[in-house]
Amino acid sequence: MKIIIFGATGTIGNFLSKRYLKENNELLLFVKDQKSKKKLIKLLNLKKSDNTIVDNLNIMKKNFIKKKIDKYSFFFKKSDLIINATGDLGEIKDISNLNFKKFEKTLNINFFSNLIILQKISKFKKRNKRLSIIFFSGGGVTSYRKNFSAYSISKLALVKLVEMASKEIKDKFIQINAISPGIIQSKMIEKTLKNRKLVAKEEIKKIKLQVSSSYKTLDKIYKVINFLITKKGRKISGKLISSKWDNVENWNRKKIEKLCKSELYSIRRVQ
Repeated sequence: MKIIIFGATGTIGNFLSKRYLKENNELLLFVKDQKSKKKLIKLLNLKKSDNTIVDNLNIMKKNFIKKKIDKYSFFFKKSDLIINATGDLGEIKDISNLNFKKFEKTLNINFFSNLIILQKISKFKKRNKRLSIIFFSGGGVTSYRKNFSAYSISKLALVKLVEMASKEIKDKFIQINAISPGIIQSKMIEKTLKNRKLVAKEEIKKIKLQVSSSYKTLDKIYKVINFLITKKGRKISGKLISSKWDNVENWNRKKIEKLCKSELYSIRRVQ
């Protein structure tokens, strides 16, 4: 497969890069800067014989994203799977004290970068092979998360974008979904624990209980993605799927057909 991963040095992006490289897929990996590029090449022990391209991309700059997609249009047009694993936790503050510029940064990374990627891809000529696009949701999208309004609002907007795009991008070969990854040992978790005084006690307890199972959580994400690109799973589009709670491997055709026709696994007041 031809696979593109944005944010390949993050916890999720790095894990998936290693897995897909091991399977001899053709990879296009984006990292934030030259330093990260050198680090990733060393970490993955990349050789010239590997079918892997690594390049830097500033996800904050809209025009930069567009230029990089144009530069590698030959890869994007033939890709089977695109994953955006970039993310920003944002400020941990109550909504009345949020810094607007920092909030804007969180929106740019968690929402607008995904929108730009979608828009660019949708304007390519109609495909003759299937493409699966994966974005990541986060905590606070389906419930209240104290002092995480910047993160929650940006991720909520992203989940709605996924639903809208699945209906409005007319190319029937494009499938798009959001995955809620669960708690993973990452820079986001480190930042959360450093600001524990501003975080709900229940959340800190949950992190301490679940963070030790990070590898299992990452493996579940990998399995969800792989299910979505199978013949059975590729019918699913525009949905929010939890890698922790939704046992997708056990979904049969009847459940998938019901899911595709309903508003399940989307943001609704009632079902």
